[in-house]
Amino acid sequence: MRSLPLLFIVAAAAEIMSIIWVGNLIGVLPTLLLMLLGGIVGVKLIKSAGLSVAAALRAPVQPSSPLTNLGGQAAAQSLSGILFLLPGFFSDLMGLMLFLPVVRSWLGSKFRVDTYTATQPSKDHRFGPVIEAEAVEITGEIEPPDRSLN
Repeated sequence: MRSLPLLFIVAAAAEIMSIIWVGNLIGVLPTLLLMLLGGIVGVKLIKSAGLSVAAALRAPVQPSSPLTNLGGQAAAQSLSGILFLLPGFFSDLMGLMLFLPVVRSWLGSKFRVDTYTATQPSKDHRFGPVIEAEAVEITGEIEPPDRSLN
């Protein structure tokens, strides 16, 4: 914990040195355009990670659940997007490493998302038995029952 501020200083120095190095190599305008492109890529990665999680959660749950390893992969993709958003090329390189499928699947195996389906019996049975039923749609006007017969 004591070395965390030092880590931030070293990371900021690496970012500044990478910007200067790339700027000297290709020029100022292309460097600025590359940094803008990195920001756009970062936003797209974060948005894509959120949409893939939302789509997986909306999908019907199957016995072989699509949510397996989803937590770590989405976290790695989001972190990759955040690293692309940071100005500089050192963080872009780290974000590119996190975007690799091998690294994402390794992180996905480290972070687990537990899934539950309606077909799995609950251990405490607090919801009671499942009753299968069929819905029938009634169209037209419904007349109230005649109450005068009593």
